[in-house]
Amino acid sequence: MLSRIKNYLWIAIIVGSFYYLLSHHFIFTSWNSFNILPKQELTLKYTFFSLKQANPEKVLRIDELRDVGIGDLMVENGMLTLERYDEILRKIDYQ
Repeated sequence: MLSRIKNYLWIAIIVGSFYYLLSHHFIFTSWNSFNILPKQELTLKYTFFSLKQANPEKVLRIDELRDVGIGDLMVENGMLTLERYDEILRKIDYQ
């Protein structure tokens, strides 16, 4: 009986971990620094994303990341100024 409970506990931990991966973006800003942003839907799309060498305009063109606030994260980390961020958003919306 105890071994069955342990098995169920391990299964619950594995399912919970997978659910957490499906519901969050892990945004790496350097080798030892990352941020976690919640996803709007459960997918594996852009679960792990690196901003280390990313072009801000290309990153902001990704709807899944832009909708969860990656632009604000880039402004907070000093990768973009607020003016440049607004300029890129206007350019994307215009196209």
